[in-house]
Amino acid sequence: MGYTVTTMGLEKKPAKHELKKHAAAIHCSNPLSLLQRKVSNALLYHAYEELMVKDEHEISIRQLCKLIEYSGNNHGAIKEALKGLLSTVIEWNVVSDTTGTEDWTASSIIASVSLRGPTCLYAYSPRMKHLLYSPSMFGKINLYIQSRFKSNYGLALYENCIRYRGLPYTKWFDMDTFRKLMGVPPDNYTVFRDFKRRVLDKSVEEVNTYSDMLVELELGRERRQVVKIRFALKERTKRLRLGTKTEVENEEGATTDLRSRLIMQFYLSPTQTEQVLNEYSPNFIIEKMAVVEASNNYRKGKVQNLAGYFLSALKNDYQLGKSSAEQTVRKRQEEQQAHIQVQETKRLNEAAEKAYLIYREQTIDQAIAELDETQKESFMQQFYVYAATPIKTILKLQRTRYKESTVLDSPQIKGLLRQFALQTLAVLQERVESLEAFVKRR
Repeated sequence: MGYTVTTMGLEKKPAKHELKKHAAAIHCSNPLSLLQRKVSNALLYHAYEELMVKDEHEISIRQLCKLIEYSGNNHGAIKEALKGLLSTVIEWNVVSDTTGTEDWTASSIIASVSLRGPTCLYAYSPRMKHLLYSPSMFGKINLYIQSRFKSNYGLALYENCIRYRGLPYTKWFDMDTFRKLMGVPPDNYTVFRDFKRRVLDKSVEEVNTYSDMLVELELGRERRQVVKIRFALKERTKRLRLGTKTEVENEEGATTDLRSRLIMQFYLSPTQTEQVLNEYSPNFIIEKMAVVEASNNYRKGKVQNLAGYFLSALKNDYQLGKSSAEQTVRKRQEEQQAHIQVQETKRLNEAAEKAYLIYREQTIDQAIAELDETQKESFMQQFYVYAATPIKTILKLQRTRYKESTVLDSPQIKGLLRQFALQTLAVLQERVESLEAFVKRR
């Protein structure tokens, strides 16, 4: 993410302010405030590259404030947030992606912190460093997007949804677990109606307003009681040029067609177009396009303010009549809706395949990493024999990039290693499930 640069945008592309945050740290039970959560993510982002080689990390208060978009002069609030991170005990791995059960570990977020004038020194415990630096599964959190959130619950929901980006839904969460993930105290909002109004509705609204994705709440009931929840996920049809208020179009598939028609045919402004695309479903928009096209005034060219007429059709839910001309338009509408459904199905399939590929690679890498020294030595010896010719070719063709000591970093050799592991490691026959099973489980 970071700053999005277009041909009309910035001349220089700044570094991406994007944090890879371990799923355990996202799916955790904690009572962090909004400022504490933002500071925690910023500190980890700043330390990540040197997390395993430094015992203590250093950041200026000014730089920390810049990372979280904190413009106030009350550095005492930053100090209190740091103290909170030091003293707050959080429960990690409330949700286990491998076993489906609750795996429990407790720790403070940072092990120590010290303010020396304008400089903040902080450290993580050894256990925390290993957990955070080598994530098998992670969500990507954009620090600029994080800075826009106004409530702790909104940011907590964003973190817990971003973990499932690329998939159509999050997992189902039972209510007790989800309350922990959101950091809601056990004695707060015990009546679901209050919990939905004060926590769920507001956090969903914030994610849909401030983030780069759209979420929709789904409830699971048993005997009329809400016992579990999940969220439907969609990528925004636009993305923000971070650091400004400018909206940059992200033209994809059917949404691009709709955007073009709204501007070119119905004369909506870019701002009106984005508002319509955010507030109404594609099918509903197409339906109202058909209503306008079927009207007598439109067909005779008598509509003076086409944009206003179309917006009124949306707002007041104008309906088609039964004339033969309207029936023709209705058929066109149905064809367009079918096209959108095909495109959406294709997008979901591609997203599922991408997520499955990531899952399979991470599962194989983890199985290799779990081999003891003797097993790993034997496995690698066999692999070097198996891949001798490709390795020789890579070292010859890409000799400026790879040496014998680094050839395993080559994407081609890494792919061969995973393929070899699938063929030879018996444990992977049980761990790696099929694409169909993976999609069904998700």
